[in-house]
Amino acid sequence: MNTSTSQQPRQESDRQGQKKWYSSITARPEIGPLGVMLLLFCMLGYFSIPEGEFSLNPFSGEGFNALGIRNNFRVIAQLGIVALGAGMLIIAGEFDLSVGSMIGFAGGCMAMILKWGFAVVIPYISFDGGFHFEGLKLFEITDVSPLTALLITLCFTLSFGWFQGWLIVKSGIASFIVTLGGLFFLRGVTEVSYRAFNRAPDQTAGSTTVTELPDIKNIINVPGHGEMERDAAKLLPNDQLLEILSNVPANTVAKLTAQLTYVNEKVAESKTILASKKMIETLEKSLAGAKKSGNDSMVEILTKKIEAGVEVPAVVAKAVTDIDVAKAYIDTIFTARPVANFFGGDIMEPVFDWLYFTADWNVNNYGNIFAKGMYSCLMIWLLLALVCYFVLSRTQAGNWIYSTGGNLGAAQANGVPTNKVKISLFMFTAFCATMFAACQVFEVNTADTAKGNLKELEAIAAAVIGGVVLTGGFGTILGIILGTIIFGIAKEAFFYIPGIDGSFYRVFLGAVLVAAALTNENIRKRIIGSI
Repeated sequence: MNTSTSQQPRQESDRQGQKKWYSSITARPEIGPLGVMLLLFCMLGYFSIPEGEFSLNPFSGEGFNALGIRNNFRVIAQLGIVALGAGMLIIAGEFDLSVGSMIGFAGGCMAMILKWGFAVVIPYISFDGGFHFEGLKLFEITDVSPLTALLITLCFTLSFGWFQGWLIVKSGIASFIVTLGGLFFLRGVTEVSYRAFNRAPDQTAGSTTVTELPDIKNIINVPGHGEMERDAAKLLPNDQLLEILSNVPANTVAKLTAQLTYVNEKVAESKTILASKKMIETLEKSLAGAKKSGNDSMVEILTKKIEAGVEVPAVVAKAVTDIDVAKAYIDTIFTARPVANFFGGDIMEPVFDWLYFTADWNVNNYGNIFAKGMYSCLMIWLLLALVCYFVLSRTQAGNWIYSTGGNLGAAQANGVPTNKVKISLFMFTAFCATMFAACQVFEVNTADTAKGNLKELEAIAAAVIGGVVLTGGFGTILGIILGTIIFGIAKEAFFYIPGIDGSFYRVFLGAVLVAAALTNENIRKRIIGSI
């Protein structure tokens, strides 16, 4: 019987149904970065456990204590901000090598404006007393707020980003060449500007660092004393501090008193433990010396003392005074400069207070609180990441970005405004660099031309490790986030590995970068059906 006529032709759904259950998972560009991140997570956790201790909990290591988490996420968040801009641009099929120089330029603009003010000057040539240049000052702002400095800087950086994007789409020159020129131009302009403003009478060349900026994020409005720096407020005469305290609600005073009492008791307890450990260590050194000299009687005596344990007088906790409460209250006053605090302050303080006072985890060896909170750059990074995710995944603009990078000719034929897409993303990259610079300026109150060195390469590498294909049209925001986390924790992880140079992390990241590029291209071809 001929059954050929009874057989139905194979449907595409039949082929799809034969795929393994894990095929959709392994086809995701984030799967590789996720595995590398978990590997580094374990390395950082287990290798940072103090020598002589054993734990199956990776959070017991120094890499994941409160301070370690705070510092690691600072590095991750700052790199993540610029990686989002670089990654979005790569998805659209372009590069921006000027990001690092843009960071130094933006930081310098903000710092110099905050320190010396801002003026619009028209230069002209004067022959009065010889040939020289002079300037006609149209207007000047001497007392510039952080918001004003940020907005003025954004005008410069966004304009430069627009110009680079416009030049690339209009001239057809490769973005690699244009932005490489932008890298040198911005770095040169930044260094020249720094030296011009920092030039001292006895210097042939001024400094490339702007320092002595006011600690703007810690300028507070102390009741009865106006705006002043937090440290200066706590140095007020005792009678003035007590006067401030007299106007504080009783429940606030009681809460602060209880917290300070807890801290003092914790510090006293930790000092007692440290004194006992120090005494034991002294006895152990003496024991080693006695064994080496062959003094058996002394070895026996010291061994018994060590086995019995050493009792030291308990450290008495410091009593809490009204002056202490007044200074603690000053620390609770919110800054009078919300923009500076937004970029350079701390977040999640209540969580870290709970980890200290309730969970008893956020405690250093001396009994003090280990970390007050997370750096605010983490919040900025996450907010930008949410915006980027929404744009790429939920808007028509996201489809335009993918189509522009995937097939430029087809995108143009379908009416996609590819030129506007590219210019907008160059401006967004400049915006991200400015946000990065603002976080650094308002956090440390300084600016330096070297702040952004090599950040453009790190940002591109983080995006590629996160699954972004250099040819464009492929990648996700989640992948960029994972790639950034890999970069952030790799350095710390290798630092804790005993017997290995901390710089080895660059070797590791180089290998991961090449492997990620090959993997990403393979996944892209599988998805589009090229193989």
